[in-house]
Amino acid sequence: MNAFSSLPAVFETAAPSYVFLGVHMRVLLTAQQTGGQFSLIEGTMPPGGDGGLHVHEREDESMTILEGELEVTIGKDVRILKAGASYFAPRGVPQRLRNRGEVPMRGILVTTPGGFDTFIARAGLPADAPMPAAPLTHEQIMQLARLASEHGIRILEAPAF
Repeated sequence: MNAFSSLPAVFETAAPSYVFLGVHMRVLLTAQQTGGQFSLIEGTMPPGGDGGLHVHEREDESMTILEGELEVTIGKDVRILKAGASYFAPRGVPQRLRNRGEVPMRGILVTTPGGFDTFIARAGLPADAPMPAAPLTHEQIMQLARLASEHGIRILEAPAF
């Protein structure tokens, strides 16, 4: 008997979508659906997108780039990853994701254990909601930092817009 034998099978066809820091995120599988084991998210970051320098204290993060390219900073290591490449960012290590290319970057993100999906649902806007036109205000960045802290994420440097 393995650890997943008590979990029901999940077939998700209507993944909720959010926009968080300009990134369109489809939550393909939630922590609730996977018994807390992981969250599975498809993300599309527009050119110029920046996730800011941050640290996940509760989860490890892995991504495979499907389209475009992404500048990935993990600790002091900075690399440009193109379609087909993957990375692993362990919890507790500063990281930053930026799309410095000229086309959107699309990737599949896995966080272990699950729970990052809950942060996205709270911090993001529903994908079909009107998007704010202006960059985040200082007050909005402070509110985001408080919410991130509740989810074990420390913002070290706000995203550049």
